[in-house]
Amino acid sequence: VNVSGKTLQDDGFFVHLAEVLLQTGLPPSRLQLEITEGVFIQSKDALNTLSKIRNLGVSLALDDFGSGYSSFGYLADLDLNQLKIDRSFLNDLESSRKKQDVVGGIIALANSLSLTVMAEGVETEGQLAFLIAEQCHGAQGFFMSEPIDEKLLTNHLIARRGSLKAKARSKLNLSA
Repeated sequence: VNVSGKTLQDDGFFVHLAEVLLQTGLPPSRLQLEITEGVFIQSKDALNTLSKIRNLGVSLALDDFGSGYSSFGYLADLDLNQLKIDRSFLNDLESSRKKQDVVGGIIALANSLSLTVMAEGVETEGQLAFLIAEQCHGAQGFFMSEPIDEKLLTNHLIARRGSLKAKARSKLNLSA
């Protein structure tokens, strides 16, 4: 879930998030909030809110890494779970040794900090093969799937939840 710096500065956001987690029963570890680098220069309040959110057990991902301010200090100072490499790094990845070195270095750095790494904007098999070889943990982009309509995704998740409940009931020998 993408969260803006402005939202993180809202005093009620943290409380609202905690309430939603309680009401839905969603384990905090199953939720990941994506923040952009700009959040870090906006305010200390946003950083404090991020710390409280992380203490809830919610995962934090640094989205669009490399598209903005890109201070490597953020990677060491924040309790992040994931780094998302901006799609701009994948342009010409297959033909540019320099791009390969930069992307490989970002992945290696993130791995050394025990962060999972996601690459955005993957459009070719060659890009995906390179990312896998460099130990990138995941990829997003048209090569895997076109964007999915919100309603279609919601219906898919509801159907999946129903089938998971049925499977759990049958394993526990419970009737519906």
